[in-house]
Amino acid sequence: MELTPRLRAIAEQVPQGARLADIGTDHGYLPVWLLLAGQIDRAIAADLREGPLKRARETAARFGMGERVDFRLCDGLSGIRPEEVDAAAIAGMGGETIASILEAAPWTKEGTLLLLQPMTGFAELRRWLQENGYRILKECLACEGKRLYSIWLVMGGEMPPLTPAEQWAGRQSGDPLRREYLAMIRGKVEKSLAGQQAARAPDQAAIEELEVVLSGLNIMEKELDTMTSVGEVLAFLQEKAPFELQEGFDNAGFLVGRAGGQVSKILVSLDITEQVVEEAAELGAQLIVSHHPVIFGGVQAVTDQTVTGRVLLDLAEKGIAAICAHTNLDAVEGGVNDALALRLGLTGIGQLKQSGVDGRGRPYGIGRVGYVTEQPLYDFAMGVKRLLGANGLRLVDGGKPAHKVAVGGGACAGMLEDVLAQGCDTFVTSDVKYNHFLDAKAQGLNLIDAGHFPTENVVCPTLRDWLAQRFPQVSVIVSSRHHEVFSYL
Repeated sequence: MELTPRLRAIAEQVPQGARLADIGTDHGYLPVWLLLAGQIDRAIAADLREGPLKRARETAARFGMGERVDFRLCDGLSGIRPEEVDAAAIAGMGGETIASILEAAPWTKEGTLLLLQPMTGFAELRRWLQENGYRILKECLACEGKRLYSIWLVMGGEMPPLTPAEQWAGRQSGDPLRREYLAMIRGKVEKSLAGQQAARAPDQAAIEELEVVLSGLNIMEKELDTMTSVGEVLAFLQEKAPFELQEGFDNAGFLVGRAGGQVSKILVSLDITEQVVEEAAELGAQLIVSHHPVIFGGVQAVTDQTVTGRVLLDLAEKGIAAICAHTNLDAVEGGVNDALALRLGLTGIGQLKQSGVDGRGRPYGIGRVGYVTEQPLYDFAMGVKRLLGANGLRLVDGGKPAHKVAVGGGACAGMLEDVLAQGCDTFVTSDVKYNHFLDAKAQGLNLIDAGHFPTENVVCPTLRDWLAQRFPQVSVIVSSRHHEVFSYL
């Protein structure tokens, strides 16, 4: 089953394991695709009319998902209870309609992730959201045919004031389609302005407001022309995850390229493989930011006779730089282990073992500890598998329910004693050796090996968001080609 680019862009923003309601579902393509992809377990498909719901039922039945979709004939969210969902997609409608749906469901401000895709009334909807206690977390763009669509991630909360131009075009971002989107918005504003100026009784206040919007759009377009250097990206990552915090065996840092190289597009990936370099080249990216170092161990030659040599040659020949943040990113606040803990829904998150403080007094250390609602180990383990998108798990049952949980992204099984010292009943990590499973069993610890890729790839969206926020003029994309390398039978 293939989604249109617009629906695919919405689907990519749905969190793993979300309880989704698709409002105005029409053919039901979005929930059915998410179910087939294993991204959600169940969904609600709602529509105001029986015809679209009938088509949605047919789609679900055709792909064997009829039992996993609950179909609701209702106006907006009126037939859905707050406790049934934690995410809702409202797409393909006018901004005024979306606002009226949310106005009738104020409970959506209390922790529901909203995926909004208005067809019209962008400025009016952004203003309404700001005035009614919602904040736009992120906007992304999709191109379908000759038309651009803007998808907004929204939650309840206070939103910083928007300028007149931002009300029309959203806040500046590094989306690769941003320049084309600004041009589209400019066309709409100019058309509105021309209409006002040609009116028999021009609204001078409206004319002045539209002129302010055009001025703001000019500034946004000029900002996109300001290039960023590889060295500036390196300096920013040094602030977020100081490279001197890396372990002694590590080789994190600026590993390939020229510091003065200009960057307009960055690809983020857990690893730098030949396929990832090819993806970066096709995207026009000048820099890859990865977690695992592209040069590790004793590389004595760079030729096409080795895998590492071919990757390094590809990078150099294509003019693509590489910055790798490894164990330093494991240890810092907001890095790999915080991303893993948050993905698994842990609360009360703290350090597993603090190694020290950095030059700015910030504590660092690998591993995190937190809490989940007490539950049977196998229920928790299935949640881990689903939330991380793991192909499979290996685990030892220590004879206890899961409640106080330690996490260690990557190979952290050597920290069993630290986990036990914290009084944890469950440890989620990867690359667990046989003796570690034996030790965990003997000491009554639930030990889950969720895989190296799944437990660390969670940091790639974090890196993307860091970079996109710091460098709004740069397009930052997470690799869509790099996946778990093995599967289970």
